Amino acid sequence: MVKTRITLAISIVLIMTTQSTANNNYFIPGDAFFYFEIEQSEWKRFKDGQLTTLNYDRPDHLPTMLCGFTGYRKLDISNLPANSRAQLVSAIETMKKAYPSEVIIKVRESLDPIDDPPISEKIEINKIRIFVYNKSFDLSKHRIGLKYNESWPETAGQFLHSKQYFQFDFFVNNTKGITESWRMGTDVAPLDIQLPILEDGYTKTPMNFNPANHKFVVAPPVPMETLCFPRRGSGLKCIVVSGAGVQTWMVDKTGKTKWKQTK
Repeated sequence: MVKTRITLAISIVLIMTTQSTANNNYFIPGDAFFYFEIEQSEWKRFKDGQLTTLNYDRPDHLPTMLCGFTGYRKLDISNLPANSRAQLVSAIETMKKAYPSEVIIKVRESLDPIDDPPISEKIEINKIRIFVYNKSFDLSKHRIGLKYNESWPETAGQFLHSKQYFQFDFFVNNTKGITESWRMGTDVAPLDIQLPILEDGYTKTPMNFNPANHKFVVAPPVPMETLCFPRRGSGLKCIVVSGAGVQTWMVDKTGKTKWKQTK
């Protein structure tokens, strides 16, 4: 028992040593989009119009660091016109029919199974992905899932972090994605959003959504890298909802553009 607890203590120290200076991101000023997912547990409230303040969702593939969360977590879409909300609900419903919910049982292991036994929980593994972009974001020229944020190191001080240790979450965390995001960053405007005032580097106040300036990209629950660099002929579709109506975009078979509007 003593040996077990000593091993546990050493493990915790090692983990904290490697992760204690790293943070987890919500929306960071300069990002091209706000991101959220719709779970089954939220779906009814969202359809009924009861869920109007959305939480930023970090994709499941991102690691969780021990130094807390940074950025703006909430977006208020309560001023979305009724017809646009109905169109958004319909778009999500269409995507959910194409990708029915898959739930697995996951056992959360404990570092100390004696005092804290494992817990089984239901996990939805294919939640619909939704991006909020500026209406000017062009899916035929730019890639879904890249933040195109050139200024993120300079925002560290706003969130009371040292620039030296400030961590940034890349949704597509590979050389190809990071290079593309850096190379084309000046061509993609940051999300045009009103930021609430920070208090001690944090706020519970939602950001304000402007239906005239933004659009929703409802995407399938495929890996983020697949959305970003889709294979030609894959047949993947996204549904875009904006003040201009509803559009369906498909991966361009010719490779001349990223995505192509089909209707």
